[in-house]
Formats: sequence, C-alpha cells, structure tokens
Amino acid sequence: MDTGYPAEWAGWRNEAARLQNRAPLRRSEWAARGPEDPKFALGDLLSRVPESWIDRLAEAVDAEPARFRLLREVAVKVPPERRVKASWTVHRDLRERPELLRDGLTSREAAVAAGRRAFDSKADQRLSAEERAAKVRDFLADPEVYRLVERELDRSRADRKVRYGARLVHEELARQEKDAKAELRARREAQSPIEATLKARISVLRSAQLVHAMAEISDDLPEHDRLVDALETLREQIDAALGRLGSTGEERIIDGETWHDRTTRAAIAGSG
Repeated sequence: MDTGYPAEWAGWRNEAARLQNRAPLRRSEWAARGPEDPKFALGDLLSRVPESWIDRLAEAVDAEPARFRLLREVAVKVPPERRVKASWTVHRDLRERPELLRDGLTSREAAVAAGRRAFDSKADQRLSAEERAAKVRDFLADPEVYRLVERELDRSRADRKVRYGARLVHEELARQEKDAKAELRARREAQSPIEATLKARISVLRSAQLVHAMAEISDDLPEHDRLVDALETLREQIDAALGRLGSTGEERIIDGETWHDRTTRAAIAGSG
C-alpha cells in the first residue's frame, strides 16, 4: 500500500531515533574526540535525507526540526574528511569557513576566526547587553541547550493554557453571579416572591467559585484529604437537593410561604 513516504522512511526514522539516544561526549573529550560526537553521526544520516523530509523526520522522532536542519547543514558543509580534533560547536561556527579548522581550536578562537566579537570570561553581570546577547546566541546554537530551552518553553505554554482555562471558568462563574444579582435587584423592585430563590442561587454561585479556586491550588494545600472529605459531603448534599428539586411535587417553599399551584404562582409573580 502506498503511504506517500519514501521506501527509506522506516530506516531513516529508526536510525535517527537510535542516534538521538546515544550518549553525548563529555566536555573533556570534545577536543580529542570531536569527530566522534554523536551529533556528527546524526548529521551525516540527515545529509542523506532529502531536505524536504527533514522536518517530518524530526517530528517523527520527537525532535526539534530546527535542530535537525542545523545538524544536517554542519554535516554537509564540513564532511568527515575536513573534521578536526575540536568540538562540534567549533565545526558549527566555522561551517562557512572549513579551511580555518585545525586541531585543538577552541570555541572562543573559532568565534574570532568566524569574524564574531568574542566575549571574555568576566562575570555575567559585568557583560554588556551586546556581550550577553552574543553569549545567549552561542548557547542556543548548541542543539542540546536549544532542546532543553524549547522543552521549558513548551511547559510554560502548557501551564499558561491551563491557567487561561481556569480563568475562563472563574470569569464565567463571576458573570453568572453578577447577572443573578442584577435580576435580584429587579425582582425586589417588582416585589416578586422569587427573591429567596435568587439569593440562594447567588450563594451557590459563590460556592462554585470557591470550589473551583480550591481545586486550582489543591497541590499546594497540606493535608488536602480533609478538603476532599468536605467536598464529598458537599456533593452528597447537592445530589440530594437535585433529587428533591427535580421531583414533580406541586409544593415549593419560597420566602417562607407555600405556593401550591404553579399557574397561581406565575400570576402572582407577574402581578408584582
């Protein structure tokens, strides 16, 4: 069955997943074993994958597409025969000038060779804004750092989405309470017997807001099992109340008075 994918797709995906899980070199190994960095192996694989399939391959193995594109670019512009005993970052920085690569080259020296202003080793708080920006760019250019930052950003976006949804619930409950208060004022002016019902509804809406707020901060509450017990009791009372309010009996107590006939109650309410 034609799935629309190239015949090599399964092989690319499996190999990319395997190479992604290889342990990275330790910092102390960068200079002596730079060409053995797993990022080169993954880049070499990606260099054999058509560029139009890179993003889809990254998504298939839960990787950042921008990272895969950079790994591929470095591997293509600095093929194995041009690699030296230096870190992958050095090769990345000099991918447009591979003739400048040499054994033992440091990231700082590569930055200077690439024509970028190198920042010194002074404390971060003493760096200028330009130097701090350059430092951040260098860190983000490292695929491992970029992946961690992207993961944190995704988590922050997810947290914001949850908070936004909670705010919508709270705002809706507050709106309903405001509408109920407005109706209560109108009913009072009309001397309607439904005033007690509206007062009760406002109290229930306030309780709903309280329950919602407690649920949002439940993880921060010590011994929140006690809260769960109280909520269970509340749920039992709500179920019981709904059962009674949903019955077909004709009698309802409103404002301390019993109204037997619905037609009569409606006529009285309408008359004010």
